[in-house]
Amino acid sequence: MLWFKKIPWLSLSILIIAYGAFGWIYASWAVKFIDQGKLFYWVLEKNIITTLIYGLGIGGILLIALAFTTPIALMTIGVGKWLKSDSAAFMSIILGAMAFALIIQWLDLFAKFFVLLASAMLARLDLRTLGLNTWISLLTIGCFCSLGFGSGILAYIFYS
Repeated sequence: MLWFKKIPWLSLSILIIAYGAFGWIYASWAVKFIDQGKLFYWVLEKNIITTLIYGLGIGGILLIALAFTTPIALMTIGVGKWLKSDSAAFMSIILGAMAFALIIQWLDLFAKFFVLLASAMLARLDLRTLGLNTWISLLTIGCFCSLGFGSGILAYIFYS
């Protein structure tokens, strides 16, 4: 029972609440596409659109969880070779400036994304401080993110 007291309940609760709120917002956005019957100008059946939209949402959630639980050494392998050339470094500066301009332009969208990232990073830090390895923390964060996202979607469906 001692391990139960060590679990970082506060950061995991923040993670579930953040992803639940995102699930609510995502479901309100997805209902518009499902009611139209069109997805990216393709006319599809409603069950196919529903599967695609919610599948993309869950895939994005798991991608965020994966991005912040993988070791930094794995992510920097390709970047180290990329930045050795002057032209690649120049292109990185240009792309970074364009990304910064897009972030400023769509600040409301990126603010939601940054809240999701911050809650995932907080949960990862607490789980790594607890002593869990990378794969267990990935599985834990992925489960809690999916749980929060799904509960937000279900809450929107039942209460709207």
